[in-house]
Amino acid sequence: MVKIIVSMAIGFFLRKTDIFNDVSNKAISTLIIHVTAPCLLFASIVTMDSSEFKNAVTLLWVGVIVYAVLIALAILVTRLLKVPPSARGVYQAAMIFGNVSFLGIPLAESLYGSLGVFYIALLNIHFNLLFFTYGFYLIISSGSGKGSFSPKKLINSGIIGICLAMIIFFLQIPLPEVVTAPISFVGSITSPLSMIIIGSSAAAYPLKLVFSQKKVYLLSALRLLVYPILAYFILKLTLGDNLLTRIICIYIGMPTASAVGMTAIAYDADAKSATFCTAMMTILSLATIPVLYLVMTYL
Repeated sequence: MVKIIVSMAIGFFLRKTDIFNDVSNKAISTLIIHVTAPCLLFASIVTMDSSEFKNAVTLLWVGVIVYAVLIALAILVTRLLKVPPSARGVYQAAMIFGNVSFLGIPLAESLYGSLGVFYIALLNIHFNLLFFTYGFYLIISSGSGKGSFSPKKLINSGIIGICLAMIIFFLQIPLPEVVTAPISFVGSITSPLSMIIIGSSAAAYPLKLVFSQKKVYLLSALRLLVYPILAYFILKLTLGDNLLTRIICIYIGMPTASAVGMTAIAYDADAKSATFCTAMMTILSLATIPVLYLVMTYL
């Protein structure tokens, strides 16, 4: 968590000292969305261990249910809160897509080891498929101008990378390290770059304004605590109190993915709302993640 806050602080400092600006933020966001993020997801899928196909199948169908519920709740909550149509897509994306690559995977590794990483990486397949399709639709439909949605934008490097990676994984096609190592190396810069840009974007607005968004506090409470705790007790009755259940709940309880902000910036969508959601939820998660862990450990 310290790495995340420091990365955001660096971005904040770079913007306040005029080293970064709107032009650099947009250029780096475009680089992340179209190059480094697709490399990260491709490498994470093709290097998966194939020894636990039974649990993999369980996670795949549970993941479908999880996202169906998250999408339905996001639509319901944003309508109940009367979020303006121009911001509704970004707010829904913020409620649906969590920061698994940079927060979820390291957290799963520190708590549950390599098996935890494998499980959460499987769940992240759903994120990758949905974010580069439905997520793109939600975000770039917000705002105006270049951000207007076109189905052609769903054919992008992210979704192409996912499809190729899943074919390679399920057919167990071996790839030499000379191929996977460079792709993984490029993908590894995604997380720090994303958090730096989120910090830089947040610096464009007064901190008082960032933390004055009442709607985001409510969305944060739902996303970071209510949803994962409810999911824990439901899954405990269905799947049992095991590693699968805990990994799914950690997955649900992650703050808004930095990719939401990156996409909003890259496509001239509602970057302001996206930045507020990402920055505030990431900071609040410093307190909510330990609470979630305690609930899963002692209840």
